[in-house]
Amino acid sequence: MKHKFTLMLFVGYLAMAPIASDAMQLYLPFDSMIKKADAIFLGRVTEQTSRYGVGNEMIFTDVYFDVTRLIYWSEKAGPITRNNIVLTFAGGSVGDKSVTISDVPSFETGSTYLIFTIMDGKIYASPIVGGFQGLFRVIVDEEQGTQYPLTPGRQGISGIKNGNIVRTPPVHKIRGGAIEGLQVGRDARFYDVAPMPAEGPPGTDKTKLRASVAAVKKGMPAKLMTVDELIEVIYERIKGGGEGK
Repeated sequence: MKHKFTLMLFVGYLAMAPIASDAMQLYLPFDSMIKKADAIFLGRVTEQTSRYGVGNEMIFTDVYFDVTRLIYWSEKAGPITRNNIVLTFAGGSVGDKSVTISDVPSFETGSTYLIFTIMDGKIYASPIVGGFQGLFRVIVDEEQGTQYPLTPGRQGISGIKNGNIVRTPPVHKIRGGAIEGLQVGRDARFYDVAPMPAEGPPGTDKTKLRASVAAVKKGMPAKLMTVDELIEVIYERIKGGGEGK
């Protein structure tokens, strides 16, 4: 018998009409994402079901994951299993009614994701840590079968430096280890995050400092971090290990 953990949520009433907007999340360093997560897992979406919540005013979508690797879970996460996790998100479509909420991700059934999620029993429009920051879609090398994590903006990961993810330009596909870039337009800005606060030595005039976001390589690197490599870094951080890759 499989046990399912469903994170239920509620947001205020939204008119039952298509709604979409851009948003910007505060930047979270990689180490902070790990600390904030109650569970970290790799899983394939097997089913998505949209429904009305209490009062038939708000639409919710239950996303079912077949978990292939349960990387971390805290006591707060409750009775989740290695077989099935269900996360619930505000928004979705029922009949001719549709609600889309900023900072709530969408998923593709059959695709695999690496997810940092909150499971503390509280109510969230999205349980993903840091908006889109705790969500990575997995793509597969078309020849070698190696798995690679991409951000929702399709950026790859070239490494972890000083506790931050070093992102690449957007990736279209990988074939035989060769990385093909993707030309993107304004829509890529949807996944931007607010810059980190500027810092300097004591007494520094901060009005003259410039804030920054996680480093993004200007050119495509020869190699991206694989899912297995990223998971190993997560294990190292959880155990209090080194600086990672």
